[in-house]
Amino acid sequence: MFRSPLLTLVKKEVKGYFDQPATYIIIVLFVAVISTVYFRTAPILGEASLRPMFTVDLVIDQPSLPWLLAVFVPAATMRLLAEENRDGTLEILLTHPIKGWVVLMSKFISGFLFVALMIVTTIGIPIAVQTAGDLDVGAAIGQYIASLFLAASFVSIGLFTSSLTRNQIISFILGFAMTMILMIVGRDEVAVTLPAKLAALLQDLSPVTHFSSIARGVIHLRDVIYFVALISTFLSATFLMIRGRTLSHKSTQYRNLQLGVAGLIIFSVLVGWSGTTIGGRLDLTEDKLFTMSPATSQILAQLDDILTVEVFESDEPPPQIKLVTRDVNDFLDDFVASSDGKVRLVKRFPADNEDEARKASLAGVPPVQFNRQSQSELQITTGYLGLAMTYIDQREVLPFISTVDGFEYRLASLANKMLQEQKKTVGFFTGHGEKTAAAGFQTFAGLLSDAYEVVDIPIEEDVAPDLSGIDVVIVGGPNRHIPDLAADALRQFIDSGGQAMLMIDSVLIDQSRLIAQPNLNSFGQFPAEYGVVVENDLVFDMQANETLSFGTQLGSVFLPYPFWPRVPVVDEKVAGNVSTALMPWASSLGIIEDARTRIDVIPLVETTEFASIDFNYGDVRPNSPTLNDPVGINQVQSLMGVAISERQNSPDDSSFRLVVFGTSRWLMDGITDRSQQNLAMGLNLVDWLAQEDALASVRSKAVTARDLLFNSTTHENVARWSNVAGVPLALIAFGLFRSARRRRFGMSQYGQTSASQSRFRLRRRAKPPKDDEGDSE
Repeated sequence: MFRSPLLTLVKKEVKGYFDQPATYIIIVLFVAVISTVYFRTAPILGEASLRPMFTVDLVIDQPSLPWLLAVFVPAATMRLLAEENRDGTLEILLTHPIKGWVVLMSKFISGFLFVALMIVTTIGIPIAVQTAGDLDVGAAIGQYIASLFLAASFVSIGLFTSSLTRNQIISFILGFAMTMILMIVGRDEVAVTLPAKLAALLQDLSPVTHFSSIARGVIHLRDVIYFVALISTFLSATFLMIRGRTLSHKSTQYRNLQLGVAGLIIFSVLVGWSGTTIGGRLDLTEDKLFTMSPATSQILAQLDDILTVEVFESDEPPPQIKLVTRDVNDFLDDFVASSDGKVRLVKRFPADNEDEARKASLAGVPPVQFNRQSQSELQITTGYLGLAMTYIDQREVLPFISTVDGFEYRLASLANKMLQEQKKTVGFFTGHGEKTAAAGFQTFAGLLSDAYEVVDIPIEEDVAPDLSGIDVVIVGGPNRHIPDLAADALRQFIDSGGQAMLMIDSVLIDQSRLIAQPNLNSFGQFPAEYGVVVENDLVFDMQANETLSFGTQLGSVFLPYPFWPRVPVVDEKVAGNVSTALMPWASSLGIIEDARTRIDVIPLVETTEFASIDFNYGDVRPNSPTLNDPVGINQVQSLMGVAISERQNSPDDSSFRLVVFGTSRWLMDGITDRSQQNLAMGLNLVDWLAQEDALASVRSKAVTARDLLFNSTTHENVARWSNVAGVPLALIAFGLFRSARRRRFGMSQYGQTSASQSRFRLRRRAKPPKDDEGDSE
């Protein structure tokens, strides 16, 4: 049967890997280290993602997979050619009727398959994460693809350094040094110490930049071409070293080979230098975070005139914003392409052009300063990355773009804002202890102002507030009595088809002493008129909660705080693509059964099955007796936020929309800093109330946080130790089994050979001697 020489050699090389004990040591150490580091970091971050595993941040005591590959791949490839050179078998192999490239590719493929197996042994980590959270599988696939590209490039480097020497240790040292240099020159810490153009070139030539791009879950064609060029360069250089052993260095064939390798090196440099101009990408993320959504196209379709987007950026961006600049340009290209010719993109480079710098200043895009270390001195360099959008006689500006997270929403909201002749108005009740746009909800209100007119509604004792120009009313946790005139005005506003968000604090918290007491002026009786009861209790969750810092006599300590539960989002259509929300000191909600005939109820957030209710609240410290009494804790799921809408008797009827929460603290500035998902959900709910569904659809894509929530300590330990110890033990068992099998096979072969030799000697002894006497006669 015909067998390809390449496959035969690959099979031989792979078998050679697994015939050596060192192979199993390398794999076991690799998976044990990466699993230990991940499960030491991920539960603290509380995010169901593989970012701690694939980060390119260099932390000595928390090495990630890319940096571990830079160590383990040279160790795995150091023997590929160095051993052949030492034993003199490479020359013998090349004298056989096998082409040199076949020998080279067999070494590369076998090395890559081995390293790929190392990476695959970590697959238990995403499986464990998926059992405790909603992992973005598409992003995880992108991270593993990026790791395979990185591993292939490291194998090609290791193969090259292995061809330079007969000593495996020297091969390992050279391979390790070369991979680390390529990795480190792409780091911002190094780039900021170099001239701008040199730093930009080195970052483009470093695998760190291209790995980071793919590891987000976006496979860019330019990144794929870069890795192919890098691998081809080192394989060609290795082929030159191999052929140099059998060819005369003065021969035409050898010189042509040298020219070919030089051409590939130049091609790789050009790909790295001009790779940003190569288009084409595949977005693997679950929510298509890096692809324009149909909702954005829907907004742009309403344009009646040309929308001009002027981008002010540095021709040579500082290292700190180089990757962001590339992503912004990708987004803007998609933004233009999805507009059917209604958006015009103009790029300006004001860094070295006085006229362009003046235009940037007039547009409201100032230069931003960045630190750069040069010749032992701290220098300041400037860079631009902002834009101005002009539509008819309106102009909106983003002075500086620091991240692409939520960038599509910012573009879409500005475009939608310029399309509206008059923005809708969101009003906050003020004057009776409520959180308002000026105090408590500043971040929330600031983001609302991008798409809405945000105003205060002062509540006075003897004057009814004027709600005629208001589209959405927000009542944020009053703690003093709201006058009846104001309540009547709000009731009339809602009954006539108005929209409102009511956040009721049934319990007041003394945060200095962590003491809870009833709020007698919570305004909780008002939502009850529309079928929603805010109970006088506190909800806590012993499993799904936030970890906070508490001061003790020995200093600050981090403790889980059950009174700040992490609550799953039930309805993502209204709340947006948000998985969980943080609900500090919240009360449960109930629905009046008689009201269900006239309202539609949409549950928004509901606690996990591990939640409980504290009816006799008072002490809300982390060591509260309530929390330390397992007998008295009765687990029950509770609603903490609902949306309701009035059922229409006819299509012409106007119906109200209400959102009710059992706490107002979930949208406070400090809480939204901890949980960006709270902020996104709050904005989405206002969009639902104002019936701006397109904006809510775009904004939801910016929410990337996914909570990591283990059901119990047992669940976490099983997930941890099955990867830290289970997989290594399985590999060790497989290695021992294979070793024992080889030993039995060898002894069996040796026994058969010995037995046949013994039988042969016995037959020779039993054979009669020749008749020498007759011959002599």
